[in-house]
Amino acid sequence: MPTVFVNGQQRQYEKGTTFETIVSEFQEKYNGTIALVYFNKKMRELSKRLEKDGVISLITTQDAAGHSAYARTALMMLCKAARDVLGEDGERVHIKVEFTLGDAYYCSVLGDIDVDDALAQRLNDGMQKLMERALPITKKTYPLDDAISLFHHQGMEDKEKLFRFRRSSTVNVYNLDGYYDYFYGYMLPSTRYVRHFRVQAYREGLLLHLPDIERPTELTEFVEYTKLYDQLMQTTTWGDLVDISTVGDLNEKICEGSISDMVLVQEALQERSIADIAEQIYDRPDVKFVLVAGPSSSGKTTFAHRLSVQLRSFGLRPHLVSMDNWFVNRDKTPVDIDGN
Repeated sequence: MPTVFVNGQQRQYEKGTTFETIVSEFQEKYNGTIALVYFNKKMRELSKRLEKDGVISLITTQDAAGHSAYARTALMMLCKAARDVLGEDGERVHIKVEFTLGDAYYCSVLGDIDVDDALAQRLNDGMQKLMERALPITKKTYPLDDAISLFHHQGMEDKEKLFRFRRSSTVNVYNLDGYYDYFYGYMLPSTRYVRHFRVQAYREGLLLHLPDIERPTELTEFVEYTKLYDQLMQTTTWGDLVDISTVGDLNEKICEGSISDMVLVQEALQERSIADIAEQIYDRPDVKFVLVAGPSSSGKTTFAHRLSVQLRSFGLRPHLVSMDNWFVNRDKTPVDIDGN
């Protein structure tokens, strides 16, 4: 019998015991659901089985990896619920995950169907039934050609395109009660783990609300980020303009040799947006300072230079003050009398 150490406690289990079984006796000590484990410092799904001695560390939904696994599983359940709820129409309707808004995932619904509160409630009820049935989520390694064929029959053209450019000869596919999908990352072992969610109709699509990482058993009130939503949806619109909505589409453009045209179109769209901003500034003569904020290496300085050029086209004389000028290499950083 393999011997393992879990949270510093020595245990022995039959060979072939799932990690899900092993960690179940430790769950009551954690607020977040145990979602994954590190076994001998390598991340494992709970459906994996114990084969040798080792050390197990627990990963809960209050950890980044566990929280992500919860979200991926919930999204697969939403897609499966759409197939179940819509019946034959579910074969032609697809859920496209766009981006996050706070703790919610915004999804577009692709297909000839009205997205409203009634549909959102039906999908929410469908996810609830999946959770109550505690259906297993299994993973199987397929030869690449078989995986492409599988997703072709499910009408998942985006997955087909993605795998055509895959270099390895196999691919891991997840199965939830006959619904197959591919995810880049680990999943929970069954639908019973996803207990907290809410589906809501929002704008032209759906919001899947999930708990945040600090409060894994609560759904917080949705805070509307109107400007953020508009900007994120703009990326989808711009992608549609150049016929690129998935990674597979992008790979095709690269292989066709048309990537340069795509870059030029995107640059033109961005330049037009910057010109619109410059015009708004010009129309407000009381504005004396324009502040540009963003994380490191996000393009603030480049954007400021381009905005300055556009402002000059309106006859203004902007003075660019870059915060980057305040930083120097470590060997030139001034120090005090104590060397700090």
